[in-house]
Amino acid sequence: MITAEEFVTLLNTEWSRGTMIATNPSAELDPERFPLTLQLSVNLIGNTDRGSLTAEAEIVHRGRITLVIEARVDRQRLIAKLVATQLAPLMTGAAARPGR
Repeated sequence: MITAEEFVTLLNTEWSRGTMIATNPSAELDPERFPLTLQLSVNLIGNTDRGSLTAEAEIVHRGRITLVIEARVDRQRLIAKLVATQLAPLMTGAAARPGR
């Protein structure tokens, strides 16, 4: 069986990768653009003791200063779900205005 901490680590890895790309597309470590987690909720719905797991994350809201991210782990059915709200610095320059 997988522990809660392992699920959270898997979800955190996936969600952090997406958040960092959204706030800093250059992927360079920039402390000024590092998002701050304001709220984090994890629901552990099931468990498994065999097979592989898939983790996916999606930014479901991008506000002026916040991001809301949903991440999930599944193995042919939902195993765990994470929802996080982050304070995310605005991008500057052309990256802040996609399509312009």
